Amino acid sequence: MWMKIRKVIYLFFTAVMFTVIVVGCASNMDAEDLTQTGVFDQNGNLITNTLIYTNRANFSGSIPIWATNLKVDYVIQTNVVNSTNTNYQIIYETNYYVPNLPESAADYYQLYVPWARKGTDFVTISYKDIEGVKQLWLDQVFRKGDSDGKVFAIRNRDNKGTYWYDIKNPFQEAATSQEGYLGMGRQDYYYFADNGDIVYKGGDKDNENGETIIKKYMGGAIVNYRNKYYKNGTNTGIFTIGGIYQMAIDVNRAREKFAGSGPTDGVYEFIAARKGGDFLRQYYSTDFIEILVLNPFGNSDGIYRDGCMALDSYYAYYGEDNTPGAYPVKGFTTENIEWMTKAHLYISKRPEWIIPELNKFTFFTDPDRGWRFLAMPGHKY
Repeated sequence: MWMKIRKVIYLFFTAVMFTVIVVGCASNMDAEDLTQTGVFDQNGNLITNTLIYTNRANFSGSIPIWATNLKVDYVIQTNVVNSTNTNYQIIYETNYYVPNLPESAADYYQLYVPWARKGTDFVTISYKDIEGVKQLWLDQVFRKGDSDGKVFAIRNRDNKGTYWYDIKNPFQEAATSQEGYLGMGRQDYYYFADNGDIVYKGGDKDNENGETIIKKYMGGAIVNYRNKYYKNGTNTGIFTIGGIYQMAIDVNRAREKFAGSGPTDGVYEFIAARKGGDFLRQYYSTDFIEILVLNPFGNSDGIYRDGCMALDSYYAYYGEDNTPGAYPVKGFTTENIEWMTKAHLYISKRPEWIIPELNKFTFFTDPDRGWRFLAMPGHKY
């Protein structure tokens, strides 16, 4: 049966191949034009819009934590089917994104993953393929779909004092003079290690040389793009690959090591995500989990050029107290804290069930902030 489904999926995928090749690698595409991502049904048909914006949600057996956590003014109606199963309908005061999967949904999804494959930006993969999904993120960050020998590296916030989008800036070279905030001889960028870990290359406040692992790669997950300009940061309906990362350095230690004036203050921001109240994480444990996404639709034009990508972070956060340093944070429970700290909850899961859990997002690469933390083609290490 599955051989037949895979054959149908392959034929469907081949049918759109010509269109994909013409489109190229995320250089001139608008998010509104991308409708070829979604889940396949048992007949190999591609089903899109499997998340809908509605005020009603139906569940069988149990109610997932995201369905009620931080939601206001809702009513739960129950229908007992038998002694072991109960159906629930939640009616909300306002609309939320909830799963809208067909009953015939297969395990395979078609994703938009620029730079991961040669000749196409689309990838078909099973969400249950743990190693395949994990490798897909690495294929993207290492630009396996291109033959120019470059990989993605991340320019730090104030790299060489550059505030504006400038791909000609040699962002991985050591400074040869007092360039902006950069001291003589200091490099100032992040690279992806062979295992996917993110490493800062630029020393710390006291040293211009040295490397620090700041985020540990835990695995891959299927998610969707969000961005500031398209649907105001909400669900775009375009599925892609994300990397699940765990903090590798405690925020308090990061403050001591990096925070303050100068280029390394950007490292502290990249760890703490401290841009205003909306992304004050306030959870200082190294167990903190986020899903990073390379987003080609993060600017006001809806496109990125010259192979550059935005860097987004999507994560679950259930703290209600925005007072810096407050701990324990109001709103944390034994149940919801696991979604903030346990990578395995996002591995080998359908995107429709984990996306609603990722109730917060950080747009590290924001054109309003001078294209900071831009992912750019460069060299490894």
